[in-house]
Amino acid sequence: MTAEEIFDQAAEDIFDQMDTKDAVFTPTAGDPVPCKINLERDVDLEPHGFDSQVWSRGTTIEAILNVLGKEPEKGETFTVGETVYTVQTVQENNGRFVKVVVK
Repeated sequence: MTAEEIFDQAAEDIFDQMDTKDAVFTPTAGDPVPCKINLERDVDLEPHGFDSQVWSRGTTIEAILNVLGKEPEKGETFTVGETVYTVQTVQENNGRFVKVVVK
């Protein structure tokens, strides 16, 4: 097993221990991808591109990047049950996990 495979498995093990939800990631091109996500509501968000501090409340979704197959783009969706969350922007991407702001 390579180091990358070990880290990928560790990411999946971490998500298995968290209070994750089953979801489906739907990219604009390609097939939908079943995945697990960490859904957080009422998160303080600081918009990028401002010199002063501006905060708002929002919802984020964190997922395992290699399960999704790519970084989510604006307009792509995550579906949890009957609820569809639309990606607005990528908040964090450390190469293993990706966190997006959704609406």
